[in-house]
Amino acid sequence: MPHPTRADWRETSEGDRLQLTRRLRQPIDKVWAALTTPERLVAWMGVEWLGEAGPLRVGAPFDYRFANTDLESRGRVLVLDPPRVLEHSWFENIPPAAIVRWALEPDGGGCVLTLTHSAGPPEDAPRTAAGWTQLLESLAASLGEPDAAVGGGMEAWRRRRDEYAAAFPPRAVRDGRRIEVDGHPALRFERRLAKPATAVWSALVDPEALKRWLQAEATVDPHAGGRFHLILGGGSSRMEGEVRRWEPPGVLEYTWPESTAGAGSVVRFEVFDDGPGSRLVLTHILPDGGDLADLASGWHWHLDALEGALEGEAREFDRPRWAALKRAYAATL
Repeated sequence: MPHPTRADWRETSEGDRLQLTRRLRQPIDKVWAALTTPERLVAWMGVEWLGEAGPLRVGAPFDYRFANTDLESRGRVLVLDPPRVLEHSWFENIPPAAIVRWALEPDGGGCVLTLTHSAGPPEDAPRTAAGWTQLLESLAASLGEPDAAVGGGMEAWRRRRDEYAAAFPPRAVRDGRRIEVDGHPALRFERRLAKPATAVWSALVDPEALKRWLQAEATVDPHAGGRFHLILGGGSSRMEGEVRRWEPPGVLEYTWPESTAGAGSVVRFEVFDDGPGSRLVLTHILPDGGDLADLASGWHWHLDALEGALEGEAREFDRPRWAALKRAYAATL
């Protein structure tokens, strides 16, 4: 049976857009009230309202805090056209900010709700779509819709995220996943890259290339049992690793020291030819646990930088972007 919410990710001349559509049996005025009355809105969204009491108005804050967290979205009402359009900014306080537009159209005795989210990086699309899908289920339930499927928590969210990732274009499948390797927790990233496997291998092991994307001074011995030592943060952190597998241009594996990764941590890069380009799989195995959100956000950012390094570019560390990624991974891993 098709899901009552349809989600599409579209690339437009004005940027990427995530669009979710759902038909509701309720009349347009009733749905409009649920979207724009703060006490109604916070009930189905499960948030704490931080904006003004009373009816919404253009220019007023559209602020709320997610339940049981310190995560807050700060925004403003941009368009208010009853009972058709509500548009507001979203997460102005945590870059990259977005615009969310709720549009209603009458449809017989009910209406069609179209939610358009100006997307940030493409890898945000599957998890954002999964989150909005669950909120639209909650909205439908609050309106008395008989087919609303509320519940499931994070497991349902992860299932929907993975379904959307499979349906959206490959650029949307770039974020990390928590998996298990031999019974141990691990992180897994998969990226499709424009350069061939030999070029990617060079970027993974060449000290000059590592400076561009890992922001590290590197000592790399080109054989199993050799050193894979990194000096990070301008000398503030040293990683004394050992090469475990050296199989150019396919497999590089080395140990990662204690710290956020815990003891006995192993990093494995696997590079596969994929048409004119390549496919890179990064697996970070964490036998003794560790701060998964910190590691996932760091690897995510550095893999983004790797794509630039393959074109000869060097990128300065973007702390706001890393902080936004860490919050996302802390909520979803």
